[in-house]
Amino acid sequence: MHPKYTSALLALTPGAIGLSYNVKPFKVNLSAKVPHLKDLVQRTKLPDYSVLGSTGAGVPLDWLKARQKDWLNKFDWSKEEAAMNKLNHSTVDIGNITVHFVHQRSPDPKAIPVLLTHGWPGSFYEFHNVISPLSNPGGDSNVSFHVVVPSMPGFGFSSPAPIGWNINMTADLFNTLLTEVLGYKSYAAAAGDWGSGVNWALQNNHADTLRAVLYNGLIPQLGPSYEQIAADPQFAEDVKNLTAEQKKRINKNADYTTSGNGYFVEHSTRPATIGLALYDNPIGQLAWIGEKFLEWSDPQFGVSPSTITNNTILTEVSIYYLTGTFETAGNTYYQNPAGFSTNLLHATTNVPMGFASYYFDIAYYPPFYVAKVGNLVYYADHPRGGHFTGLDNPDALIGDLRKMMGQWYYA
Repeated sequence: MHPKYTSALLALTPGAIGLSYNVKPFKVNLSAKVPHLKDLVQRTKLPDYSVLGSTGAGVPLDWLKARQKDWLNKFDWSKEEAAMNKLNHSTVDIGNITVHFVHQRSPDPKAIPVLLTHGWPGSFYEFHNVISPLSNPGGDSNVSFHVVVPSMPGFGFSSPAPIGWNINMTADLFNTLLTEVLGYKSYAAAAGDWGSGVNWALQNNHADTLRAVLYNGLIPQLGPSYEQIAADPQFAEDVKNLTAEQKKRINKNADYTTSGNGYFVEHSTRPATIGLALYDNPIGQLAWIGEKFLEWSDPQFGVSPSTITNNTILTEVSIYYLTGTFETAGNTYYQNPAGFSTNLLHATTNVPMGFASYYFDIAYYPPFYVAKVGNLVYYADHPRGGHFTGLDNPDALIGDLRKMMGQWYYA
């Protein structure tokens, strides 16, 4: 642990102060709040038409209206809640943070502990499709996992992050969860979005316990522009060998920084404004979050391997609304102003690193670029899938973890 975090995280060192951990079983129980949600959804008036229409200016009005009807007439929270409660949920207090997590142990005594971390606007639910296949693979797979899926501070059923909290502290928190609370001597990790920031802090600060790390779609750095890569002498030969398709994908990185990051600016500078404005506004939250699922996901919704449907989006938004965490989750950006670098990152350890690229994600990093970031031992490029890996292409996430960790976890 870095010295500058010692005072803020004193309670994360239980051995030094004699604390023990009380892990409590947890059940999702939010049904009592559903009538209020439905009442607000029903009473929300949307305009008859949108002046901007489908110009790429934001969430489509027709889609929003259709989901409003679905929320009232088709969506069944009790069914989704029952499915969530088939998972093994727990909570534990680590210092002044209550951490919610799903922990599914494998019957395989050689199983690899793996930490799966979500980002925004995701949640623990993002990984519900992969927990069972990873812990009980069956078939001819000889690689299985003890799966740990926490809710980030401020998200879902974890308590809000206090002022001064940052992603490095979340990494310390989750390292404590895996090692001190659950008793694993070492573990693997996989994540995207803000979870990639957790991965990065683990990779650099906890190489004694993190054995291998997989980044899904994003490293904690904005996607590089072609000009940025071409101007860097260390990539001179690589640039010459770029395919037309790779150039196209690199050039698309600019779409995010020029027209796709409005939410990022708002969350990073005035999170309380949007957080409070939409706190008790489920249709507003659906517009804000739903737009990202529409823009960042594989456009072939629900077509295998994608498992994202409109019902999936309503479930994710319902988690935010019913847990009252829309505001606190957005604070993550404000608390981490340097969370995503604009320059090429360089790991300070030799932890084996993997990267999985998904065609419809918001950024593309060619393999030669990622190889300069850390000890790259595995790279996969998937033609299907987008930002929400566990939902967008769960088969690829499962396959990448088995291939990479099966070879490199014990290397």
